[in-house]
Amino acid sequence: MKRSILFLLLFLTCACARAQYNAYNSFNRMMIVSWERGSDGYYHRIENKMVDEVFGVMKNYAYDKKARNLYVLTPNANVMITLEKDYAKVVKKNKMIPQLKGEDLNKAIETQTEALDNRFQLLNEQWRKHIEDSIAKARADSIERVREHERQLAARRKAALMYRNTHNWRMVPTDNVDLYCTDCEKTFSDDSTFCIGMRNDSLYFITTVEGDLDESYLKMHVASIPEELKDKSNFMYHCDIFRDSLSVDTLDYAGAMGYINYEAFNNYVSRMKNKAPYGFFEKWSWGNEYSMVTFDFTYTNLNAKTIKYITVFFKITNDVGDVDCTGHFIGTGPLKQYETASWDWDSSTYFTSGDSSKMKITRVVLTWMNGKKQAIPDNYLWFNEDED
Repeated sequence: MKRSILFLLLFLTCACARAQYNAYNSFNRMMIVSWERGSDGYYHRIENKMVDEVFGVMKNYAYDKKARNLYVLTPNANVMITLEKDYAKVVKKNKMIPQLKGEDLNKAIETQTEALDNRFQLLNEQWRKHIEDSIAKARADSIERVREHERQLAARRKAALMYRNTHNWRMVPTDNVDLYCTDCEKTFSDDSTFCIGMRNDSLYFITTVEGDLDESYLKMHVASIPEELKDKSNFMYHCDIFRDSLSVDTLDYAGAMGYINYEAFNNYVSRMKNKAPYGFFEKWSWGNEYSMVTFDFTYTNLNAKTIKYITVFFKITNDVGDVDCTGHFIGTGPLKQYETASWDWDSSTYFTSGDSSKMKITRVVLTWMNGKKQAIPDNYLWFNEDED
């Protein structure tokens, strides 16, 4: 189950506009033209460079459905990405991405490349002027002040790069500030929170819900970012460093939340049904005050058939294992699939000795609405809680 949910999260992250493209979702990633800053401070033009990953996509401007090539712009490159088949199907359905071919496609590539070249040529010109101004300032002011400023900038860039390399963008530091989910109306407070993204001052995050039969499932939530959290330096720094990953304009977070929660809960129910195809005991307890046996239990039906009667056979023993009493109780339905019901006997015709200390449920027989009976095999007899 964890593997399927992780795959789903990867899919939601990678299929959007600013997502990361790598070997998981594409065959080839070629930078048609890229501008990379050299040690001299100028941007240098590079053509037809193959890369392992593509980050920070700003725009999808064309898609060649025959070749499954997606053309995107990053802050410094015009990139062609040959998509893996499943991801190509998703992109093909995106009406916001123009589907081009032939001369129209070539013209679009040339237009975007020309705009990219113009922008970085302007940046190079600005850098040249910056160098000249810096030299003039250094002559008129303190050279050491300029060097110190450059050292500070380099230190901040180095710190930011180290932070990116040592932190998972999804694990957002929330410093135990309360996050109130408007969808499930619950409050969560943790040191850090596994986040899917941010949209309109709201945080979309995932928690683990502990369910029945020792099973758990993932649940996605949405919460408005509290003002208290906005004052936390750790939170704001993380959001600034990973802004490209946390803020994806083209991803439908509300739709993703509905899909994740539906699939995760269905998977959880399926695993419970595999464990307990006939249902399970939520809880049960017994007593023998004044030697009379009392009994109660709560049962959940996971089977598609409706239960008419549920017969619970028991055995009561003392501390050395001597059998003091045996018998059964019959709970009357109907109990439909996924319904839970309780039965309580505060008196019975069963009596036991004063040294009785333990009751064991020895057998459970279900009677369906058509009169047919089903004895639950021992390996399918599940108790969500131990005896009270």
